[in-house]
Amino acid sequence: MDSVSTKHHRNTSRSSRPRSATRGPLDGADDPLSPTLPASPISPVRVLPSIDDFSGDTFHELDPLAPDDLPETLGKDLSFLLRPNIFHTLSPIDIPSPLRSEFAVLNPGEPLSASLSVLEKLLAEGRFLIAAHFAGAILTSSLMSPTNIKMIFALFYARLASLELSGNALLAAQESKALEDLNSSFYYIDSDFDKSETEQERHHPVEHYLRHIVPWPLRVLAVRLQSIGFGDPRRSIGGLYEIGLEARREIMRSDIPEAEREIWRHRLADLGLRSVNALVEMGDLDAAKRSLDNLRDSSPETNMTKMRKALLLLRIGDIDAARKIFSAEDESSRESALLQPLLSMADGRYPAAVEEWRALQQEGTRTDDALVAQNLAVCLLYIGRLDEARVLLESQVSANHSFSSLVFNLSTVYELCSDGASNLKGQLAASIARQPVSGHTNLDRPNADLKL
Repeated sequence: MDSVSTKHHRNTSRSSRPRSATRGPLDGADDPLSPTLPASPISPVRVLPSIDDFSGDTFHELDPLAPDDLPETLGKDLSFLLRPNIFHTLSPIDIPSPLRSEFAVLNPGEPLSASLSVLEKLLAEGRFLIAAHFAGAILTSSLMSPTNIKMIFALFYARLASLELSGNALLAAQESKALEDLNSSFYYIDSDFDKSETEQERHHPVEHYLRHIVPWPLRVLAVRLQSIGFGDPRRSIGGLYEIGLEARREIMRSDIPEAEREIWRHRLADLGLRSVNALVEMGDLDAAKRSLDNLRDSSPETNMTKMRKALLLLRIGDIDAARKIFSAEDESSRESALLQPLLSMADGRYPAAVEEWRALQQEGTRTDDALVAQNLAVCLLYIGRLDEARVLLESQVSANHSFSSLVFNLSTVYELCSDGASNLKGQLAASIARQPVSGHTNLDRPNADLKL
């Protein structure tokens, strides 16, 4: 069994570079095991609970398919992820003063469950910078056992994701390098690690397979962050194909429940879109378009998946292909209605886009009214109607909508229509600070959000 000292060794059957074949495991258009992907559930409106409602248990639910707690005999010691020098010192100095909050600190003698409850509340409120600081504090404290792999990976994921959500993606990219090679044999265990030899012979007389001990969300996040941290965008493509191979292998297994197979199918489809996005970020638009065309031939998709593909095509610049994503029977869907004004904007037909966004706004039944209003304001800005754009954006802030892009656009409008933009931005920050906590936006927004 591998020890910590061997965590750099790779399995001989794995590759660290993208394959040169034109088709790969993420394409899978002819996969006979690809039924309809499960629909993405609509998130219900959430009422923020009090601190008494947080117990810390959610940190154990990061990945339903992750292995249970591992015995110490397997030698999975994660002390290399608990070193204080891994984590950058965070400061609220880059946050506008009305929005700053004091960093939470660990109380001496407090049990781990109490600290996790505090962290859960910070995440639920959207205080991501403070949450990142607190997650790092827990990881480097005496509360953490180096063999408590579930908790360490969950806290490490909370740290990296919170850094990215708070506008500190570069810091998250540097810290993700501490995971090193996630394809290392150190991160794999035998599937029957918790069974005796008699049970193994009875249940699996021939086939054994390897299981990864890192939760899936952390693996996917680390692929992108490590490609940034190591300055190699090709690493992202290679990493996605590596875990894509694993997803396809899991789908092909005959001994797993259908519900688990559906989870792997959903993960594989998600990886396909992420690989296209990675190619776009690399600037290889031709390869991105070919990959997206291959993905389009798969089994029936949800409207959300179609919308993600349409947005990628708009980003690539293929407006005609984006227009064909939704079929005639999809025209009444929420996603299809959003696409039409976006197509008008991509064509530079801003007056037409204004009318289309207004039509959506007047429906009165949409749950994304703030998003529609923001896009309408942007179109008004492009056709020179600054006062209307300003009033519309300010009305959204008054209605307690203050997500990053809306605040950034309103700050831009202030710069274009007033010599006192700095004062107006300061007033905007104070207004945002008075809004009730909903948990849907980052409260620790940096100065860049308000263009300060």
